[in-house]
Amino acid sequence: MSHIKSKDTSIEMMVRRRLFAMGYRYQVNYKALPGKPDIVFTKKRIAIFIHGCYWHGHDCGSRYAHTSQSNKTYWGPKIERTKQRDQEHIQELEALGWKVVVLWECEIKQDFENLLSKLDDLLKNDW
Repeated sequence: MSHIKSKDTSIEMMVRRRLFAMGYRYQVNYKALPGKPDIVFTKKRIAIFIHGCYWHGHDCGSRYAHTSQSNKTYWGPKIERTKQRDQEHIQELEALGWKVVVLWECEIKQDFENLLSKLDDLLKNDW
């Protein structure tokens, strides 16, 4: 577990590089907010979480979200708690007036250009 990266993962870096190339500037792993969002646009009050399908229990059916066959009694509750904690962080941020976007590993890897287009539209519009 100590070798599993919690920040600067390949999918995070992919999104961050493209957003930067598109001219957007942002904060990374913003500790002042609940859940330490991966990317934060403070002026627009938009927090983006980039979740790996396996670690955050995404029920997408993709190969990235496979369930572990070893030690199910350990991994099952651990991933369920992660899902619960993710929801708590989203609710806290929304209560503080933030727009929360969750990007999933499967979405990023399967339809990256469309995802970037949607993010661009979101960031260009004022809330």
